[in-house]
Amino acid sequence: MKYQLPPENVVHPHGLRLENLPYLAIWVLYYAWIGIFASWWLGSPLRDTAFDQQIRNLMHITILLSSALFVFLIRRQWFAKAARIGALLIFAGLIAFYISVNPQIRIIAATVSAVAMGCVNICILIPFVFTLNNTEKLYAVVASNLLIQFTAIFRENNLFIWTEPLLSGALLLSSLLMILFFRPQTDETATENEDSTPPETQSVMNSRIYLSLLFNCAIAILCKGVGKGILNALPSGINIGILTGYYFGGILGCVFYLLIYAYAKKAYIWLGNITFSSVTIGLMCNAFSQQLPQLALPFAVLLGLGSTVGMINMYYILGVIGKKYNSLRYIKLFIFSIGIGGGISGIVLGNLISRIGTMQVSVYASILSAVVMIAFMFVSPLMERAEYVNDWGRDSAYTDVSGDQLALFKPYGLSKREAEVCDLLLRGYTLRQISAILPIAYSTVNTYYNSAYRKLGINSRAELLLMFKDYLTE
Repeated sequence: MKYQLPPENVVHPHGLRLENLPYLAIWVLYYAWIGIFASWWLGSPLRDTAFDQQIRNLMHITILLSSALFVFLIRRQWFAKAARIGALLIFAGLIAFYISVNPQIRIIAATVSAVAMGCVNICILIPFVFTLNNTEKLYAVVASNLLIQFTAIFRENNLFIWTEPLLSGALLLSSLLMILFFRPQTDETATENEDSTPPETQSVMNSRIYLSLLFNCAIAILCKGVGKGILNALPSGINIGILTGYYFGGILGCVFYLLIYAYAKKAYIWLGNITFSSVTIGLMCNAFSQQLPQLALPFAVLLGLGSTVGMINMYYILGVIGKKYNSLRYIKLFIFSIGIGGGISGIVLGNLISRIGTMQVSVYASILSAVVMIAFMFVSPLMERAEYVNDWGRDSAYTDVSGDQLALFKPYGLSKREAEVCDLLLRGYTLRQISAILPIAYSTVNTYYNSAYRKLGINSRAELLLMFKDYLTE
C-alpha cells in the first residue's frame, strides 16, 4: 500500500493558502536575491557578480547590523508601510550605485541600499512568523534555498553570465513588487505590549527555549563562516567542480529537509544532528585533503548539505517558536544574536581564513570546528528536552501551531499542567523527572497525576499507555 502524507503533516501542500502567496513569494525571491548577489556566504571566489567581493562584505555586514537595529524599532502594525519605504530606498541606492563612477558615492549608495535591505528583512519576517502557517513557512525557506543553489550552479558554469545583470534586476524587482500586496496590520493578535508572553510560558522559555539561539550561532559561525572560508582556501585550489559540489550538497540538504519532516519523528532533532555531523565529517575530509586531494569534493558536498539544512532549520524553527508564543522578544534576540554574534563573527573568521589560505591554518580550523561541532552534538539531548517541555518541536511537524499545549487531552477536561504531566508520562519520564523538567515540586506533580487519572477514569500508567496508544505512534 502506497504511503500518503496525512493532511495535517507540515509537508502536505494542503496547507498552502492563496491569500498568503505574496508573503511566501517575497521570502523566496528576495532572500534568493540577497543570497546570490549581496551575501558573502554565497559569494563566488572565482568571479564577481552584481557586486565585487569588497562591496559584498560591506553590504552583508551592513544588512546584518541594520536588521539587528530595525527588529527593535519596527512594530508589527508598521511592517507594510515600512516595507514600501525600504523598497524605494533600495532602488534609489542601487540606481545611484550603478550610474555613479565615483568610488565614494558608490560605497555610500551600496551602504544606503544595505541599510534599507535590513529594514525590508524585518518587514518580511513579521508576516513570515505571524501570518504564514507552518507549511507555508517550510516551503518558503526550502524554495528560497533551492533557487539559490540552482542559480549558483548555473552561474559558476557560465550558463547565464551575459544575462546576470538582467537576472539580478528582475529577481529583485519581482520580489519587492510583492510588497504592494501586503495587507496592513495582518496580524490580528498584535497588541500594545508586543513583547509580552504568557506568564505561565515565560519561565520555561527563559530557562530552555533559548538554547536554540546557541545552536543557530554555532551554525552561522562554523558552517557559513569558518566552513566557507576553508572552502575558499582549499589547498588543492578551488574550481568549478568543487563549487558545483558545494551547491549540489545544498540541493541535497533541501530534499533531505522535506523528506525528514514528511516521514521522521522528532524531525528537528534529526535535522540538527545532520547539520553538525555532515559538516564535521566534511571538515575532517578537508583536514586530509593535502594528502588526498580527492577528499576536497566530499568536503564541499557535505559542507553544502549541512550548511543548507542548518540555515533552513534556523529560520523555520524561528517561525514556529515566534508564532506559537506570539513573542517578538524571541525574534529580537534571534536576529541580534545571529546577526551580531553569528553572522558578523562568521564573516570575519571566514575572510581571515580565506586571506591566509595556508594549509596549516585550514587544517587547524577544520579540526577545531569539528571538535566544537561534536561538542554540540553531545548537547543535542538538552535540545530534545527543551523541545518536549516547550512543545514546539511537535508543533513544527504539523501545518498549524496549536494555540495552547497538548490539545490531545482537551476533550477530557484536563488542565494544562495535568496534560503536561500525562504527556511526559507517556514519553517514559518518572514523576521525579517530571518535577525537574516542568519545573514544579514533586508533591505538586503527584497532585496533578492523581487529578488527571481521576478525570481520565484510569488508575495506572499502563492504562494511560493503552488509552493513548495511537498517540504514541505518531
